[in-house]
Amino acid sequence: MAVTAAPGIGFKLLYVEDDEITRQTVLTLLSRRFPGLAIASAPNGGDAMALYGTFAPDLVVTDIKMPVMSGIDMARCMLEQKPSLPIIVTSAHSDMQYLMESIELGIARYVLKPIDSAKLFASIEACLGTLSLERELQAQQAFVRKLSRAVQQSPSSIVITDPEGVVEYVNPKFTELTGREEAEVLGRPLAALFPGGDGIWAQVSPGNTWQGEVAGTGKDGAPLYQFSSVSPVLDEAGAIANFVAVQEDITERVLNEREIEQLNRNLSARAEELEIANRDLEGFSYTVSHDLRTPLTNINGYCQVILEIYGETLDPGCKDFINTIFNETINMNQLIRTLLEFSRVTRAEMVKSPVDLSGMATLIAAGQQLALPGRKLSFTIEPDMSAYGDPDLLKVVLENLFSNACKYSSKKEQSLVEFGSIERDGETVYLVRDNGAGFDMAQADKLFSPFQRLHTEREFSGFGVGLATVQRIIQRHGGRVWAEGEVDRGACFYFTLSGPQG
Repeated sequence: MAVTAAPGIGFKLLYVEDDEITRQTVLTLLSRRFPGLAIASAPNGGDAMALYGTFAPDLVVTDIKMPVMSGIDMARCMLEQKPSLPIIVTSAHSDMQYLMESIELGIARYVLKPIDSAKLFASIEACLGTLSLERELQAQQAFVRKLSRAVQQSPSSIVITDPEGVVEYVNPKFTELTGREEAEVLGRPLAALFPGGDGIWAQVSPGNTWQGEVAGTGKDGAPLYQFSSVSPVLDEAGAIANFVAVQEDITERVLNEREIEQLNRNLSARAEELEIANRDLEGFSYTVSHDLRTPLTNINGYCQVILEIYGETLDPGCKDFINTIFNETINMNQLIRTLLEFSRVTRAEMVKSPVDLSGMATLIAAGQQLALPGRKLSFTIEPDMSAYGDPDLLKVVLENLFSNACKYSSKKEQSLVEFGSIERDGETVYLVRDNGAGFDMAQADKLFSPFQRLHTEREFSGFGVGLATVQRIIQRHGGRVWAEGEVDRGACFYFTLSGPQG
């Protein structure tokens, strides 16, 4: 058996002939005449049947009288497997009995021997023409089935009408969204399916396309919003054959947009309230700064005058009371300054720029050493650290963290304070570590709350606002701050800052 493959139209022909010379001659003629065919050949019906399953021909040309298996028996076997298979029989005048059997089998065409190539070619062309039409029809039917499945399973509601706008088809999504059964809407005008449908129909009926949002109610009476598109479908002559309405359910989007609009209105109102509150806070800050501090200053002054003028005549107990009052006014003034500073850093407008953190930390460390001349302070500062933020506010952060580190390590023979950075998950994390009193991690959540202190006033003085100030500033920079510590083993405070894009 020999197979001659030729690229082309995608059909396969099996030629069966026991005479070698005839077979080779016809194969040559077929290859020249039909270069687009894939052609296989066999010398008898038995070999042809062996080839049939793997080659799967679309068309068979066969002799009748052959050894092993005749063309009639071979055709009968092939037609049992594929009744639509076109078979062309080449037959001599003396093969009348075989010819009658082939007619009973439903053989497609007959070419008498000796073979006239023109008649053979005409028969093959006729069969190929029929095969092409069948294949095209099958492709169209498959495409129609695909379209039908797409329409049936579409997530959008689809309605098809006749040229007069009378509904001929609705898909399952339409009934799911609207709650209307197919029988309820078939035969009704398209305009009856839409709120404001008469206006829509007036626009599309001349052949125009309409698009827009349609508001209605769903099957449960809930609001239903759909984006609709109604378009004409033209036939080959350009006349309107149908109208197609495609509707996408946008209810969730519309309701979300309305909710967002309401939230924006609420936010605007809240922003206005905050603006008023800020103005009130500014007024309060002035009151605290002036109206409250003035009497404190007076009390402080009176205490000094009393001690200066009457100090020698006062008994020791009275003197102690006056000194206590004097010291408390100083503490109160310090608390007011702390509160005002906390308010300022929370509300101050930020002006961001590149900041040399290492240089800033070096100056702050020098300031701490000058302020605490009797202390053994050791600062380790990583060089070339930089960040992007408000320089004044970041200075407040480092001042508070360095001051805390020095304060809580004051009971150590030597205070060790380290300022550095690490990389974690692609982010720069800055840290300030000390060897001080540390803290219990179970109470870590209290560290950054205003006026929350983990140590008594006797142990370490302060108001508990410094770390709350640090947290506010870091949060305003789009960063995070947290701490790790162990009692009497020191503490480490970490913070991050967003980049220029933040």
